[in-house]
Amino acid sequence: MLANSQYVDLLRQDKCVPGVISDCWDGLLYKQHPMLSDTSKFTIAIQLFYDGMGTTNPLRGQSSLCNVGVFYFIVKNLPNAFNSCFANVHLVALCYSSDIKTYGFENILRKFVSEVKQLSDNGFDVMGTQVYVSLIQVACDNLALNGLLGFTESFSADYFCTMCYATQDDVKSKFYESEFRLRTESGYQEDLAVVASGRQASLVYSHGVKRNCILNEIPHFHVTRNFSLDIMHIVLEGIVQVELSCVLYHLCNVKRYLTYDALSAKIASFWSAVDVEKCNKPPDLNHIDKPGRLCPSMKAVQSWALLKYLPLIIGHIIAEDDEHWLFLLHLSEMVDFLFSPAYTVGMVSYLREMIADHLNMFSELYVDEETGIRLKPKHHLLVHLPTVILHSGPLVGMNCMRYELKNSFFKRCAHIMCNFTSICQTLAYRHQQHSLFSKLTNANVRDVIVVNRSSTDVISHYAFADAICAHFEVEKTDDFCVAKRLERASLVYKVGQHLVTHFEELPMFGQIAAFVCMPSSSDWFIVVRCLQTVTFDSHFHSWAIPREVVH
Repeated sequence: MLANSQYVDLLRQDKCVPGVISDCWDGLLYKQHPMLSDTSKFTIAIQLFYDGMGTTNPLRGQSSLCNVGVFYFIVKNLPNAFNSCFANVHLVALCYSSDIKTYGFENILRKFVSEVKQLSDNGFDVMGTQVYVSLIQVACDNLALNGLLGFTESFSADYFCTMCYATQDDVKSKFYESEFRLRTESGYQEDLAVVASGRQASLVYSHGVKRNCILNEIPHFHVTRNFSLDIMHIVLEGIVQVELSCVLYHLCNVKRYLTYDALSAKIASFWSAVDVEKCNKPPDLNHIDKPGRLCPSMKAVQSWALLKYLPLIIGHIIAEDDEHWLFLLHLSEMVDFLFSPAYTVGMVSYLREMIADHLNMFSELYVDEETGIRLKPKHHLLVHLPTVILHSGPLVGMNCMRYELKNSFFKRCAHIMCNFTSICQTLAYRHQQHSLFSKLTNANVRDVIVVNRSSTDVISHYAFADAICAHFEVEKTDDFCVAKRLERASLVYKVGQHLVTHFEELPMFGQIAAFVCMPSSSDWFIVVRCLQTVTFDSHFHSWAIPREVVH
């Protein structure tokens, strides 16, 4: 890939904007790294990922025999928009999950650690330039992260957090990170010494530390400085679903604004009228007899879509001062902040207060020992997210969604080939073939625009003919190419959809009218009808625009 000049340009370009935290290179972890912060060297920072993956139908007997542990990495020097590409998530290793339980992570990762140490100390030569590589962080879901880093994998016990010494009692009442004692390298070594000495015969860990992590052997990396938490599993598959169930239970069962059948009908009607997230439509909700869990369970993107559009779907029948509705709007705002692609220091400070307010609101509204609703360990992890942003950049940079996409490739391959004699070797070979295809098609730089169907027509036949003539300096009698659908990277754009065109005091939106290209060029342009933003309607958590279209 380093033989591709476009790829190298993406790595080396200056992407820092003063006062803005837009990626890992703006974080304290990168700036304070002795090697990565050395501007005289060509350096590459990598993020490691681990997860367990089922390759067979879980309903069949002995399905766990072929479960696989997958290790990936991405190059953090690339912008997040490029790292979301399938081709830029690289395979490190595949192994049977049973082997991890038998031999541990140390034996599996020893080769990886050895190579990273070599690349960090000596680097490698690319066309006369010495390139140095270092591990900057490990990103996993909560269970996998604790297991890989050597912490306890029980979240019902004390000291489950990889960043602080939180207990189950602390989680119930402490909503600021400053109220917890953070982990340090010296404290970590003391806990390892306690485990090694066997002074706690009844426990296999000390303050949550079970064993040393082999990744600590990599220069300038330590598990106590691994500022990484996954908002996909913490927020979308955890907190959002728990809190949505509490809100909907009170709106439907207690306040009786609507029934569950009416809610499902409104959701179905709404998704029949939109085409942006058709594939992310949530399933029909069952009756919630007890708050705390949505039924049926949803994927991360489904719960995210439901949260985004729920204020629009039922906001018109909910009182503006309803405390449960205000809590839902607060959750929506917090999730928007957590998935922001960039921050300022002021935004991070505001997020810290927002999280504390949210946890306090949830505790006052829903926490009840009789119903079993309580603050979960994932709620506690929220208090560390502002610090993670300051050290490692926006949370979308360590989001596991991109890795789940990579898992889907291996699962499809396993289902197609149905050969489990040596599943890890076969999947790795298939992946190498796909990596070669990605390299040959330049998929790593995501510069390909796909137009499935287009037609040639006279400019004068369209209402926006004057704008086309003024921009391209052509006549209305000239021909041009026009299309109704266009794909770039993983995004699909269609006529009738809306875009944010620019920001002034308020974001300005534009409705897509067409995609056009001149016959003498290969560049495609988007024709939009500009819309005047009126205000932000907090009750619907949406921007309001007039019905009249401004051309």
